[in-house]
Amino acid sequence: MKIEGIAATAAQTLQPAHEAKPGFSDLLEEFVQSVNQDLHASTQAQQKLMEGKVDNMVELMSTIGKADISLRLATEIRNKALEAYQEIMRMQV
Repeated sequence: MKIEGIAATAAQTLQPAHEAKPGFSDLLEEFVQSVNQDLHASTQAQQKLMEGKVDNMVELMSTIGKADISLRLATEIRNKALEAYQEIMRMQV
């Protein structure tokens, strides 16, 4: 009976190892969603500023700055990906 218990425990332990790991497209999709959320939060913060409903100016500026940095990072990643694609297309086979 002990052997069956060990085999069942080993089988349960090995199952999570076979789960699919997130791929590049999943990571890219999560990144784009994160940038979109940051931009949305920045827009809301700017709206609050215009309406005069600001409780914490430092937090508001931090939110806007985070969105700016996220958008710049996304733009640079896009530029690097395009440069890599163009370089691959220039290669002769």
